[in-house]
Amino acid sequence: MPACEELTRPAVSLPRSVPLKVQLSPAPASTAVRFQQYPTFGFTTKAQGIVRELANQVFVSEAYNPAAGPPEPVKQSYIAIWDTGATNTVISRKVVQELNLQASGRIQVQAVGAGDKVHEYETDTYLVNLFLPNNVLIIGIRVSEGTIGGGDVLIGMDVITHGDFAITNYNGQTWWTFRVPSNEPIDFVQEIEEHKKTHSSRPASTPEH
Repeated sequence: MPACEELTRPAVSLPRSVPLKVQLSPAPASTAVRFQQYPTFGFTTKAQGIVRELANQVFVSEAYNPAAGPPEPVKQSYIAIWDTGATNTVISRKVVQELNLQASGRIQVQAVGAGDKVHEYETDTYLVNLFLPNNVLIIGIRVSEGTIGGGDVLIGMDVITHGDFAITNYNGQTWWTFRVPSNEPIDFVQEIEEHKKTHSSRPASTPEH
């Protein structure tokens, strides 16, 4: 998987007129789900060593309703980069051409490129389905076309904010995990305080005589 130190990081402001719908398939039985308030689904990617680019293989298709049954549009596999600095999801010209996508509109985009230079341009938008790992399917998301370093899909905050996204670099390995829906806060400070209370409340051991 190619590494790219200078990623184009669009900060896209797209209309919210098209709702983002999430369809989830059950995770494998081996997936440990601690939170049962709602059915929760997700995936974890474990890199070998520390990485500075979070990338996953995803599938993209023209937007459609899977409940309608066949025929279904063609879907293709692409490398997707996770980017919390991108307001909305972006696809490359390659995706547009290979899937023969038809533009749903146009949008003015502000993007940050090499050297942190900001430039504006107008580009087409498209409606697509995004197939994340472990059968997490996002239906009818509006994306814009743009240039992406290291991949053909840039996953932005419009996707990330529908769940919980976390990164750890424990023991010299980068792991990232995503779950939908969000059903419990992640608070490291609270965890630290609870850990301190638990360990400080333990009675001191009495030496044996």
